[in-house]
Amino acid sequence: IGSLHFCHGEDVYYQSFWDKHTVPQAELAYLEETLACVRAHDGFDVLGHLTYLSKAGAHPARRPISLAMYREVVDEILKVLVAKGKGMELNTSGKGTCGVFLPEMEYFRRFKELGGEIVPVGSDAHAPNRVGEHTHEAVRLLGDLFGYVCTFEGRKPIFHKI
Repeated sequence: IGSLHFCHGEDVYYQSFWDKHTVPQAELAYLEETLACVRAHDGFDVLGHLTYLSKAGAHPARRPISLAMYREVVDEILKVLVAKGKGMELNTSGKGTCGVFLPEMEYFRRFKELGGEIVPVGSDAHAPNRVGEHTHEAVRLLGDLFGYVCTFEGRKPIFHKI
């Protein structure tokens, strides 16, 4: 799983990052950094929690990142993932912090429109009692959209029909 937690050399979870950016500036910078990373690197199979920034501890609003507001850069991220045969994780950890999956389902609809197929679920638990949290709902949503959900074995996706 490739995931981005730093932007411009700073951990986006902490206040020092947010002191230098408005929310829209931070969101755009984070997405642009994500685009640069997915273009530059191949040593991952799935992009983890594309909108991680939404749940960052110091985020002043803890809001979902609007796909419509950043459509151009998000489309580029998704196109690179598709071209490289990479997946996009539906991460459940945002449900408890900012109220939504990371990213939201509209990102997955767009990913599918652009030819994306690999869609695993992760809980990013960090604690045993949170492993698998909200997974049933996430699997149902991906099943409704794609008809399956993915796991990996030996870095190869396995498609599980829902």
